[in-house]
Formats: sequence, structure tokens, C-alpha cells
Amino acid sequence: MSNTIVQISNTIVAPLTVSEKTTNTVQESVPEANNDLKEKSRWINCSFKNATQFNYTVVNSYFSSGRYWKAPEGNGPFSSMSFSCCNGDNAVAGVSGGTAFSLWLDSKQSFDFAVGWTNPLLGSIKAGVVESANPEAGYEAAHREGGHIRSKNFYIGKDEKGNTMKFYIQVSASPGNDPMSFVVQQVAAED
Repeated sequence: MSNTIVQISNTIVAPLTVSEKTTNTVQESVPEANNDLKEKSRWINCSFKNATQFNYTVVNSYFSSGRYWKAPEGNGPFSSMSFSCCNGDNAVAGVSGGTAFSLWLDSKQSFDFAVGWTNPLLGSIKAGVVESANPEAGYEAAHREGGHIRSKNFYIGKDEKGNTMKFYIQVSASPGNDPMSFVVQQVAAED
């Protein structure tokens, strides 16, 4: 099966610069869950690291149970943020759901993906990711081992010197409750 190659209009950052900034982004620490959140019977503190040159936005959310304690927000390139979820007030169920994001490759094209997370009353802590704009699909992709995806498409654009650069997007999901980790990466592709 061959991947589609999608042309983007943004200038592509050189692979060495992406690699250096990725290392810095991935090493950034995310604040631990606060004590009020930890008092909930079921909770998750999620670390989201955007190790790409692109901005991202939150598309939508889905909850099988629970709610956000601190909702996710869109952010810029090479950035980190955290969001947290917990069981609902006076609810015995845990927290399970998903969040869909768009990584904006240029003004018209995005890479859409959804992450899923669970800390149910019965069952195990799970994380997952899928290439989709549907947050429920992220929830359905959650597994005890976590998961990762690679974009179905390759993307090409020009660097600041006019050289053609080809890359793909990779997203990983690692379960845990403080933190559960999601990392988005821009990976140079060989021809």
C-alpha cells in the first residue's frame, strides 16, 4: 500500500532543527496533578507534547464517563500542555473518553487525530490514539499498552533554502494517571 503525498505551503523547518526542538519539547516537565484533583476517586493528568513546527487546535471531546477537570487547549509549535479528567461530581463511575485535535500543516490542510484515555471504576488505565477527527474513535483505540500511529500520508514542502522536505506525523500514547502521555512528532522521511 502506497501513502499519498500531500503538498503543503508552509516552509518546512530543517530536520536537525526539528530534532533539537523535539528533544527539548519532549524533556519539558508537565506539572503534577494538584491535590484537589487527586481527591477524586478516579482521575487522570495528561501530558500533551507537540514536538512539531505546527499549531494545533482542539476539535471536539467525548466522554463515556466523567468530565474535564482542566480542559485541553490548542497551542503552538514545539509546546507542551496538560489537561486532566476526573469522575463526575457525586458519580461512582470512573473517567473515560477521548479528545480530537487538528495539527495545522498550513492554512488549509490539517492532520487530524484523536487520543483516548480511561481510568474506569472497574478495569485498567488505558491510552490510545487514532488518525481521526472523531474523539469517540480515540476512546475506542485506548489499550492498556497505549499505542502509536504514523500518518497515512507523507507531506512535502520547501525549506527556507528551497529544498524539498518530506515528512510524516507520528503520535504516541502512553498510559498512566500522573501523567498519561501523548506526544506528537514531525519525522523526516527518506525518499
